Amino acid sequence: MPPSPPPSPTPLPVIKLNSVRLRTWQALFTAPPRSDIAWNEVIALIRALGGRELPRRQKTAGSRVRFLLGGVKGFFHRPHPENVLGKGCAVDVREFLIRAGMAGQDQETA
Repeated sequence: MPPSPPPSPTPLPVIKLNSVRLRTWQALFTAPPRSDIAWNEVIALIRALGGRELPRRQKTAGSRVRFLLGGVKGFFHRPHPENVLGKGCAVDVREFLIRAGMAGQDQETA
């Protein structure tokens, strides 16, 4: 069995973030995905990167939340009854940030 590849380095955000938002960013980009990331911190991170929550189209949108960041829409399930992301949602948010062009160069090359 070949050795597993080393974990990829955490990319830096394209916008300078304060220490709290940077910790949230790093938590989203860890592998394996973490399951202790607060939903409120994710919302604050998306807003700090210039994103916004899109209004609901239907009265019964439930826990689905839509964001727009860098011209890219992201659809997520708001966690409940707790305020903590599951591992799958953390991966979805990470992929959304990458698709939106928010991940710059790796820390090793910065």
